[in-house]
Amino acid sequence: MGAARYLYGIVNSEKRESFGKIGIGNSEVYTVQHEDVGAAVSDIPEDYRIEVEEAKTHEKAIRKIMASHTIIPMSFGVVAKDEAEIRNILRRARMKFKSILAKVEDRLQVNVTVSLDRNVIAEILGEDKEIQTLTAKAKRNKAEQNIRLELGSMVKTALDRRKDRYARDVEHFLGAVSEGFREGKIADEYAVMNGSFLVNRKQEQEFYRRLDELEKRYEKKLTCLAVGPLPPYDFAEIRIGKMDLSNVEEARKAFGLGKEATLSEVNSAYEELARRYHPDLNHDDPLAEEKFKRIRDAYEVLTKYCEHYLCSLEKSKVEETLIIQGKTG
Repeated sequence: MGAARYLYGIVNSEKRESFGKIGIGNSEVYTVQHEDVGAAVSDIPEDYRIEVEEAKTHEKAIRKIMASHTIIPMSFGVVAKDEAEIRNILRRARMKFKSILAKVEDRLQVNVTVSLDRNVIAEILGEDKEIQTLTAKAKRNKAEQNIRLELGSMVKTALDRRKDRYARDVEHFLGAVSEGFREGKIADEYAVMNGSFLVNRKQEQEFYRRLDELEKRYEKKLTCLAVGPLPPYDFAEIRIGKMDLSNVEEARKAFGLGKEATLSEVNSAYEELARRYHPDLNHDDPLAEEKFKRIRDAYEVLTKYCEHYLCSLEKSKVEETLIIQGKTG
């Protein structure tokens, strides 16, 4: 039985390098090259079942590589069938990889969450005269639901304004010693910020010093938590993953293609369908806009998959092919 290759990330590398036995299953992590870029990989059996528990090994391996190399970290669970597929990925996306590696060179990611102290709510209630007046009115008229709803809405609006102000302060203060910011999802009603900062290694300690200063400045108002240093996951805007078979199959059928197609054939099919269903030529069809959108979506799927070469649209080939995409969200 042959070996597949598990991917940890992309690095600048002109020759094979070994990072030791730090990979999944205690395997050696080494690089596979194309010109001056390399993929950090380890061998795993073709039928190896990767479990969630091994995400910790994946993360530790990336951190180990990060100690000596700038890395574009891969998402957990990306597997290539062999080195030829990896070299094909490196060849096709070399310039993208080089650009991102230059952007994140000698930089790390720090995730920061900022939450409101519960005392802030009491402070808002004490400062806002309108809220005080409505609170007193709600106490006198306990049965009137509309007053309670109005009070709740007023408190939420005041709280949101305060959170927005704090979030701008934090982003501005930490942004002065960072080179990028990505906002994440807010977890709960007390969360002010959940984001990641791209920090130059030379300014790492200054970043943490400023974070401590923020906590002192907003004592009993804000709680700040930093997690890092981390690989620059949120700033390496490219990902590699398996192509979605159902999307390819749907697009193939929509374009009337067989089990193999060239990019030229995909383009020709798209041009014909676009002319036929373009909304400007189908004013009487209320669904024209929706139909045209489906055609554009199908075209995007197929051009990503069939980029620059004859591609097989057979189920087995689609399921084993890795695709390079920009990150979304």
